[in-house]
Amino acid sequence: MYFNNATPFEDNQLTDGESFEKTKVVVNCEEGKEVDLIESVMNFLSSESSPAIMRFDSVDQGSSLKEVRTSVSVAAEIKSHPINRVTKEVSFQLDNGFTAATGNVVNDINFLTADNKPEIDYEFEEATYNASLPFDLTALANSGTLGSDYDIDVASSVGSAYVKADAGETYGLSKVSVNIGLDSYLKLTNSYTASEDYTMYAVLNYDGAYGLSFGPLYGSDSGETAGLSIIETTSVTPMKFNVRPNTVGLRHEGKISTPAIGGTNDESDNTTAYRFPVTDIDQDDYQKIYVLLIRRNNDGDITAYNSLGQRIAFIKGTDKYDPSSKLGTLPGDTNGDLVIDQIGSAGGNTDTSFKGRLARFGVINRDVGDEVARNLAKQLNTLYKF
Repeated sequence: MYFNNATPFEDNQLTDGESFEKTKVVVNCEEGKEVDLIESVMNFLSSESSPAIMRFDSVDQGSSLKEVRTSVSVAAEIKSHPINRVTKEVSFQLDNGFTAATGNVVNDINFLTADNKPEIDYEFEEATYNASLPFDLTALANSGTLGSDYDIDVASSVGSAYVKADAGETYGLSKVSVNIGLDSYLKLTNSYTASEDYTMYAVLNYDGAYGLSFGPLYGSDSGETAGLSIIETTSVTPMKFNVRPNTVGLRHEGKISTPAIGGTNDESDNTTAYRFPVTDIDQDDYQKIYVLLIRRNNDGDITAYNSLGQRIAFIKGTDKYDPSSKLGTLPGDTNGDLVIDQIGSAGGNTDTSFKGRLARFGVINRDVGDEVARNLAKQLNTLYKF
């Protein structure tokens, strides 16, 4: 059921070709009685003797209409962004006449407010590569607000297999990415730290050539900070991890116990079941690129999002005052600083670290909130999918 005049904003200055989808409420009914429910709704609306309110109550499990299931389920959708009427997708285009918004755009992503702009942001299409084979990466500037102090330090990076991967159908990316190979990872010029709440995002391609899941994508030199799919430490010197598909697993600096882990392949804590990575091209949910966005709030709660802006994992925050947390030995601890020295590894590990294509990586030093997180994930997907 669609409703008029039911959104927070009614006077919309939209770009040509855009429209807001109307607010809608979806209710369930007994199978086979869909037409009867529609007829009952129409009769309710046209009858002068009907009650003033049409009731669908999923709390007390009751409804004004008999065709609604005994177990009432109600879903309300209020759109916060317009859609493109041609593509039917959420529209993120900017109005050229509205210059105030452009200052919040970093490498074609609109972070919406200045406070949401990333401190570190690496778009690998903007990198410099050798002009001849194997097209090694030679320089990449930080596009975030902290500037050149956090550029990629190629001279200190490890290995030789961080090379240019062209945009196109092969990797499903619309922009150039860096192919981080077997023995390699990139180093930041200086160690980056986010101490409290933060938002982190990555756009990557992984083809499963090195296992069912990819290894640590980022981390500190010590290996205490690591993510995104780690489940346990198997070695300390050098730091090595076991990883698991359909899992968000990460750890922060000063923590030496089991990482904070959340599964993505079930529907719990208001999340959507999501498998990743899916490397079998015959699977219905196979995809070439992955957008993964992680946000930690002030309570230590960690939420993960996919390319559709869906919540795919939730990890309840742990007590930062727990004595075990202070010692770093609390299993599943969500506290601690996010420290990033390496991209493509954690703790200098080159055996089980990330091996794949990385197109974008960045960190915002604040929790942008649920709505903006969904927005950014969708923008990243729209920008980078081929």
